[in-house]
Amino acid sequence: MDGSDLNSCLKFAALGNAIDFFRSGDAIKKDMRRTVSFVTDDSKKLEAKLKQGGKVLYLADNAGEVFFDLPLLRWMRQSAEVTYVVKASPIQDDVTTQDIGQAGLEDQVGKLITTGTATPGIDFSLASSQFKHEFEAADLIFAKGMGYYESLSELPTKGKVFYCLMAKCKPVADSIGVPLNSYVAMLR
Repeated sequence: MDGSDLNSCLKFAALGNAIDFFRSGDAIKKDMRRTVSFVTDDSKKLEAKLKQGGKVLYLADNAGEVFFDLPLLRWMRQSAEVTYVVKASPIQDDVTTQDIGQAGLEDQVGKLITTGTATPGIDFSLASSQFKHEFEAADLIFAKGMGYYESLSELPTKGKVFYCLMAKCKPVADSIGVPLNSYVAMLR
C-alpha cells in the first residue's frame, strides 16, 4: 500500500480492527478477505479536519493492528502533528510500548505516549495526567476500536472524536445503528 490517499489508508486501518482476542482465527481470516466498506462514512469530514493541521491523538487498539495503522499515520503526518497512544501495560490484546519496541516500530509510529492505564478504552479517573492533557489539547481524537467507542461515546459530541472500528458485537452495532460486523468511520 502506497498510502497516497486517505480513503485507502483509512480502510486498511479499519481492516486491522477485525483482529481481536475474543474472535476465532477463522472469523478473522474471513474478515481479512472482505472488502472494507464503511456503513457510516465520515471520511470526507476526517480529511477536511486533517487538512486544517493541528494536533491528532491516535488511540491505538490491538497489538497486530499497528501494522495496519502505519500508512494512515504517515498520511496524517503530512498535515498534522500526530501522537500515537498505547496502553501502559497489557490488557486483553491492546498494544503497549513494549510491543512497539519489540517490533522495532518506534521511529515509524513517531511520538508515543500511553494512556497510563491497563483498561479497555479510557477510564479518565485512572488515566495519566500526560494523557489527559494531550486529550484536551488535541484538535482531533482518532479512536480505533470498540473499547474507545464504548468509553468515549458518552462524552459530549464536539466534532472532535473520529471513531474507526468494526462493530463486532451486537450491543455496539445497535448503539451505532449498524448491522453486526459493519465497518464504521464516524466523526462525533
